[in-house]
Formats: sequence, structure tokens, C-alpha cells
Amino acid sequence: MVERSWSGDGSLSWTKALLPLAAGYAVISGVARARARATRRAIEGCHVVAVGNLTVGGTGKSTIARWLATEAAASGARAAVLLRGHGAEAAPAERGVVPDFAGYPLEKAIARYGDEALALRRSLPREVVVASDPDRMRAGRAARSGYGARVLILDDGWEQGSLAWDELWVALDPRQPLGNGSLLPAGPLRRPKSAIREATRIVFVLEEPGEEIPQSTVAWLDRAAPGIPRLSLRRALLGASPPGATERPEMPAPGARVALVSGIGAPARLTRFILAAGLDLRYHAVFPDHARWSGSSLRAALSRGAREGAEVALITEKDEPRWPADLGGALPVRVIRTGIVPLVQGAAR
Repeated sequence: MVERSWSGDGSLSWTKALLPLAAGYAVISGVARARARATRRAIEGCHVVAVGNLTVGGTGKSTIARWLATEAAASGARAAVLLRGHGAEAAPAERGVVPDFAGYPLEKAIARYGDEALALRRSLPREVVVASDPDRMRAGRAARSGYGARVLILDDGWEQGSLAWDELWVALDPRQPLGNGSLLPAGPLRRPKSAIREATRIVFVLEEPGEEIPQSTVAWLDRAAPGIPRLSLRRALLGASPPGATERPEMPAPGARVALVSGIGAPARLTRFILAAGLDLRYHAVFPDHARWSGSSLRAALSRGAREGAEVALITEKDEPRWPADLGGALPVRVIRTGIVPLVQGAAR
């Protein structure tokens, strides 16, 4: 209901009642952003790229950060991804760099580092550092002095007020870049839409082969952010493998009957991606973003998927760290493994 109303696809009557709160949010968040700009500092010898959202979640921000880190590592640069550690229960000073040595039980460290940090650690090459800490300056210094990182990538770094960046990549939903156009809580905007002018690059993650940026989005950007470079990336399915597996993923058979279980920011985008991959989606169990789901609710979702004719249940890499290892259930579970394909040659450097 919230997603539909924020996107403008559903009834907006109840969100309009929140507009006075949105006005208060605009004032408070504006003061917080001004303070953050005044307190950010650079780390000598490091190039910093912040990746942020104009709206709340689901635009591919973490996917972009992962792609940047992979590209940096492939070019021979020592890179680190710094994120705040959403869902972590340990004190910020007790988090830090996520261990990367073979055999470390990542599945037992979710309370310390958070699910997003563990998902990145699983998917990135070992030479890329992953650090979980709301204090990005502290995390950056640890990555710089302890691991020799020279490229620091801030996953969701637009809001933080400690580490200054050299580039700001802003991820937008190509179809609904502004949602219903209102600030939180009446809409999904985390900051005024005019803030898009702060970006040094605007990035879209497309979910379907042949998908293009709608002309309405292009026209708005031409007015709101003229001259800012744009980059389109397409998410590609690499295969699926069991939770925690390290072996090469296997591609699902075309037309395979699947169920989805997800706790992410934009489940509709995931649905489009699976359908575009040629799979027969029978059921999608949608949980809130970063859901602390129970075994009983997951088993119920798997049973519903089986009743709808699914042969296997698919989950995302983001949800993998929170998936109970000994859950069992009516369907086998596989994790969707994805990659990124740049669609504009020479647009990124």
C-alpha cells in the first residue's frame, strides 16, 4: 500500500494527509544536510565515490556500489566499500572491516555487521575491502591504513557527514524517479528533487533486455539536471545457487516454474527482472525491506509457492545473509546471482 501510494500508482488520499509532516521533514532534513556539508573531510590519497538515492530504496544503489568496486579491482586499484551497516546490532565501533578469509562463518556475523555488508562481502572479490560503520571517516581510515585502499565507495553515502567525496553517483528509478513527488513521509523523496543537481553522474539500473529510459524521465532530467552525465546499466542473471554456496551458479531452465521470496525495497522491479529472464513466476511473497522474518512465515511462503505450482523458490543476494540455514520447507531454495552490463560504451571511467 505504501509503495503504491508513494509511487503514485495507488490512492494518494492518505499520503496527502501527511503533507504537513513532510513540510517539517523538509526543514529538519535541510538543517541536517547543511551540517553534514560543513563537517565532511577528505582522506589524503583516496578517491571517494558516493552512491546515493534521491528516493527511499530500491533503485539499485548497492548494485552500483558493487559494480564500481569490481571494476576498480579489475583495473588493479585497491578498493573498499563503506556502508553504515543497516540491521547491525553491535555498537558502531565494534563493527569495522568484514573478515574476508576463507572459512569465516559469515552467516553468524549478521548481528555484528548487518545484512547488506555480508551480502556485499559474499559477492565481491576478496581483494575488495567491505567495512560496516556509520562513521565513514573511521571506516575509510581503517581501509586506507590497514588494507591500502585508495578507492573508497560509499554505499548510501549522500546523507553522511564525515567523509567528503570526489564524485556523487545518484541512482534513479527510470520509470518513477520522483515517485509521487513528495518528501517523506508523504512520499519517497529523501531530499528535494532539486538536489539532483549535486550529482556528478546519474545512473539507472534497468531490469529488462531492451528496456529504455522513458521520455518523461529524460525530459525531466534535461530540465532539472542539464549537462550531468548519465549512465545506464542492465542487471543480468548469472544463475542461481543454494544459500551460502561458493560453486558456480547454474542457469534455471527457460520457463522454469519459480516462486520469489523477497525483503527488498522495490519488489516490483524484481518481479520484472525474473519475468524478463524467461522464468514462469507463480508466486511472489513480498516482505518489508530488511525484514526480520520468522521461520514459520518463510515456510508458509514456500508452501504457498508449491501450491501455486512452483518447482523452486528464489531469493536475492541481499536476503541471503538472513535466510535460516536449517529452515527446510516445501520447495528447494536458490539464490539469484546477478551481474551488471554497462549499456553506454565509455560512459564510466
